[in-house]
Parts: sequence; C-alpha cells; structure tokens
Amino acid sequence: MKSYSDELAPPPIPDSPLTVGAGFGIRFLARFIDLIYGYVLAFVAMFCGGIVLAVLSSTGRISEDWVAKIQVTGPLDYLLAIVGYWLYHSFTDGISGTSLGKLICRLNVVGLDGRPCTLPAAFLRDLAYYVDALFFGLIGYESMKKSSLRQRYGDVWAKTVVARKADFMPTPKVTTLRLLSGLALGSLAMMAVHLVDLWLKVR
Repeated sequence: MKSYSDELAPPPIPDSPLTVGAGFGIRFLARFIDLIYGYVLAFVAMFCGGIVLAVLSSTGRISEDWVAKIQVTGPLDYLLAIVGYWLYHSFTDGISGTSLGKLICRLNVVGLDGRPCTLPAAFLRDLAYYVDALFFGLIGYESMKKSSLRQRYGDVWAKTVVARKADFMPTPKVTTLRLLSGLALGSLAMMAVHLVDLWLKVR
C-alpha cells in the first residue's frame, strides 16, 4: 500500500541544465537567518508603528488604551505573521532569486530551465513551504531525499531548484539593482503586514 509521502513523490526531473541542488542543512541555515531577520523587521515595524499610534493617541484619534490592545495576541496575529513571511520570501525569491538568508549562504532559486525564478513560481513554492515545513521539516526533507536535484515539494510544484551559487548561476544573470529591489520589496512587504496587524488591533 502506498504511503502519503509516496503519493506526493516528485516526478522524474526533465531535461535541465542543473545537475545538483543545495542540501537540507544549508537551506535550513538560510531559513533560520531569514527568521531572525524577520524578527528584526517586526521590531522595526512595531517601533515605528508605536510612534505613530502614540501621536494619534495624543490627538484623540485613537483610544488611550492602545498600548494594552497591541499587547494582546490572537490567531489573527499568527496568520498575518505567516502572510508576512510568505510575501517576504515570495518577493525576494521571485525578483532577486535569493532572500537575505540565501544571499549569506550563497544560494539562489532558479527555474528548472536555468533561468531566474519568476514571481508566480516564487509565490507557489513559498506558499507550499508551509506544507514542506510540517513535522519540523520532515515532509520537505523526505521530498529532497527522493529528488535528484534535492527539491522539496514546493520546488517540484513550482519547477524550481535551490542551488549553490558555486554550482550554478541562472541565465540571464540577476543584476545588482534587481537583487536590491527584491530584498527591499520583500522587507517592506513584511513590515507592512505587521503595521496592518497593529492598526487592526487599535481601530
């Protein structure tokens, strides 16, 4: 009888210029760095948002108990946090081909055809991350074990590969402007979600 993981098993890799994908360990490290960076972005957003809320409170535009309100954590906060991380990774991967964590770890996301990752592919692969991350990443790890290019299910479905820059660089090459634009847009998107979360609490 086939198991659930067997039913999701990646299909054979079609003709591709890539010969190897990055391993689980280095990708886990990159994701951990992005997690820490996400906390930094959340802190900056909360700090800036707090200043704005304090000004609004002093002018009577919001209630004086706004501090107590923003300290309450509920399901919506966790949902928006997930959305923030999804948008961050989608924009960085889809525009830059790399998030801050991947950049530090010398990784990039590329299509199976060897071209840079596209935004639609990034939105799909990074949404599917929340399937791959189940059971502490075991789902994604099992997929990578079965794939010759070490693809997690999100990569399989989006037709992408995470490769070390020393092993493969996409064609055409991602420009510095595009790299910085992706990182900036992804960071701003995550911060914007946190600001929306603040506003929903005090409105």
